[in-house]
Amino acid sequence: MMQKVRNGMASLREVIALIWTDATGFVRLRLVVALLLIMAASAMTALGPVALKLVVDGFTGQGSGVGISAVTLIGLYVLSQWLARTVGEIRGLVYARAERRMSRMLSERLFAHVMRLPLRFHLERQTGAISQALDNGLNGYQMVLHTLVFTILPVATELGTIVVVLSRLDQPAFLGLFSGAIVAYAVVFWYSAYTIMAAARAASESQVNATAVMTDSILNYETVKYFTAEPVVQARVSRALTQTEDGWVGFYRRYAYNGLGVATIFAGFLGVTILHAAHEVQGGRMTVGSFVLVNTYMLQVVRPVEMLGYAMQTLSQGMAFLGKMFEIFREKTEAFSPADMSPAGGGGAGRLDFEGVGVSYRSDRVILKDVNFMLPSGKTLGVVGGSGAGKSTLVRLLARLIEPDTGRILLDGTSIGDLPLSSVRQAIAVVPQDTVLFNDTIGYNIAFGKAGSTQAEIEHAARLAHLHDFIMSLPEGYDTRVGERGVKLSGGEKQRVSIARAAIKRPRIYVFDEATSSLDSNTEREILRNLREISRFSTTVVIAHRLSTVVHADEIVVLEGGTIAERGSHAELLRQNGRYASLWEAQQQGTVAA
Repeated sequence: MMQKVRNGMASLREVIALIWTDATGFVRLRLVVALLLIMAASAMTALGPVALKLVVDGFTGQGSGVGISAVTLIGLYVLSQWLARTVGEIRGLVYARAERRMSRMLSERLFAHVMRLPLRFHLERQTGAISQALDNGLNGYQMVLHTLVFTILPVATELGTIVVVLSRLDQPAFLGLFSGAIVAYAVVFWYSAYTIMAAARAASESQVNATAVMTDSILNYETVKYFTAEPVVQARVSRALTQTEDGWVGFYRRYAYNGLGVATIFAGFLGVTILHAAHEVQGGRMTVGSFVLVNTYMLQVVRPVEMLGYAMQTLSQGMAFLGKMFEIFREKTEAFSPADMSPAGGGGAGRLDFEGVGVSYRSDRVILKDVNFMLPSGKTLGVVGGSGAGKSTLVRLLARLIEPDTGRILLDGTSIGDLPLSSVRQAIAVVPQDTVLFNDTIGYNIAFGKAGSTQAEIEHAARLAHLHDFIMSLPEGYDTRVGERGVKLSGGEKQRVSIARAAIKRPRIYVFDEATSSLDSNTEREILRNLREISRFSTTVVIAHRLSTVVHADEIVVLEGGTIAERGSHAELLRQNGRYASLWEAQQQGTVAA
């Protein structure tokens, strides 16, 4: 139990630090003003019954002669009640912009953090799960912030004021009863806070899972339709939603149990307090005004204590919601600095060296082992091999999406591990096999390769990719929207957009990872000519399954089992009559048969 308490306090400190870190001077000033208003109003609310006591004692002739008229006392009592009801409006005026500013800044910080996380994180996560975890985190952040500022602080101020007033009544029994009530409430709410946190965490996790399942099914809708699998995915989603429903039912059940405990404590202490107060009045040891004061406080204490208790529950729920978000925040990001966009390797021409490079995704699965090659600047290297040979891993290593376990990669004589990550990626343009486009215009997707691209640059890149005439044939031209992940374009059209996006970047190193795999033979020949033209003055790595794509390369390496099995030009490899020659013969026979 104590370990849970320590963990809860540590998490709460983490949230408070997050709130204060994200707050600017503008936000902090408004926070302080709002807190002062809340504390002043809470103190006035707690002092209101004192004015009512003095009025009653004055009417019954038991007053102590404080020298204040009944009208003034009644005015003070009404003022305290007015302040309690108007502080919310004043607080809203002072706090609204500060709260929204903090929410905006946290959202920006979350997004920036997720985008800086390494490839490993994104490969292990589901898009829907990340989205829901961030959404829950923002909701939890707001719940914790509102609870700390607008419930716990004012209630603590009000209860402290009540304790001070009761201690001045010379009635220690009532102070003891009041303190006992607070302790009993605290025990119930403290226990409920942890049970509710566990229930809220389970409900939050099931909700994240359900969102991930639904998102995954929606993203793969074509596959679902091809296999008439709507009932299958519906059943899967239904199971996930059922778990979510059960989780939230358990969460609200805990709320109900807590409410029953609070009601029992309230009735018990109220009855004991009123009976004792009546006995004291009958014995002449207490004035009628004091009786009214004690009774009012016992009724009044229920509201702040209940608010404090429910605030603890809300705080627990918010902390549970924040759990997944903090897990994401604790993930280590890439050392990426957008401000440092200087040319990598001192602005050289793009010489590339792999020296003894090895990498394993797991200890029992070696992807590359002792890979060595040198690619002079301005030359073209072809990389071929079967599936799983490690071709795409070379791309990830070059772009530093993953780091090598052994060896190093040099760009113009400098290890890319010693260069700023932003400058390394600025020097490289990758045309991947699976082109994914943003749900925006064709022009936007091409210009994405280079910030601040002009329309002339966009059109020039489209011409290089043999795409401009097609775009101009569309009613909206470059303003044509491509749909989610580019679904409104054919595979070949998407591939050309990807090529144009790389061309507009004008990098020192081009990497074509199966760049023509989605194109027909005629278009492939045209695109290959375009690729050779746009990469004429750049170092080029061509990863291909179709060997016809790499016949023009200055050197070709054949990967097999994570190592280089053969190397040489197209003609040299054919003369060796090895693995490459066998692949070439098989593909040529397939072409003739077709």
